[in-house]
Amino acid sequence: MRFTFGIILLVLINHVNLLGQVSDYGSTTETHYIVSKEDKKYKIKVTLPHNYNQNKTYETVYYLDSWWLSEMVLGTYAILNLSEKIDPIILIGISIDGNLKDWNIQRTLDFTPSKYDLGIMGFEMQAGSDENSIRLNPNNTGAAAIFSTFLETKVITSIEEKYPNLEKNRGLIGHSYGGLFSFYIMQQKPQLFSDFIIISPSLWWNKSELVKKEFFLKFKENKLASSIYLSYGSSESKLITRSNTEMDTVLKGLEKDQLNYKFNIYQKANHNSILSQGIYDGLLYTYEK
Repeated sequence: MRFTFGIILLVLINHVNLLGQVSDYGSTTETHYIVSKEDKKYKIKVTLPHNYNQNKTYETVYYLDSWWLSEMVLGTYAILNLSEKIDPIILIGISIDGNLKDWNIQRTLDFTPSKYDLGIMGFEMQAGSDENSIRLNPNNTGAAAIFSTFLETKVITSIEEKYPNLEKNRGLIGHSYGGLFSFYIMQQKPQLFSDFIIISPSLWWNKSELVKKEFFLKFKENKLASSIYLSYGSSESKLITRSNTEMDTVLKGLEKDQLNYKFNIYQKANHNSILSQGIYDGLLYTYEK
């Protein structure tokens, strides 16, 4: 079963075009560049479903780290849509141009809610590996507030002006630091997204500073119906497993009206191998017909 899923995924990934042309499956990806007020240029990939109709309305799913997750997200969506398990949706990837180190620098700064505090954490850490890694410090972390404002005032506004047939129900996919940022958005700007697919979030950040029930007050008071799909792998580090288990307890105790929540632990999955299953199950849980 897993072998068959992998083969189908690889075939469909090769048919999902990332350069703005119509693919064999019928999806079209249009690339836009948006510059922040800090003069940083972001690459936005908007993938329209096959048989896209300007007179119809579509839900949208924004996904972070499109620098390396585009193929997996688009291929997984293609499987689910081709199988008629989910309705057509518009996928919007957010990242930058550049190399692996550039991407590490961007996500480490943009997705972390506070400056890395060595005194709180008690040990040094780095993002990435080998020559592409960066050592965490107060100068290259903690810009989530700036990035969330850019996301709200520039990215979402620009996309919804260009594509006026989008519903206001937006989804967000985040993995690792992207998952950490997803929780930050949920707590600080819950009106932006109604649905969250969060995979192996780095909730250990600064001694699990976001894992507090009181930080979800805005989210609880928000009248939007919401769904959260949270997952991690059993073979991940204790930093991930412990903080995510604590967050599961917090979310189960929220008692928010109109909240669908599922927590899933993937056996024998690690921080990267979880992605194919987590994205597939998260999309299916959130958008199943």
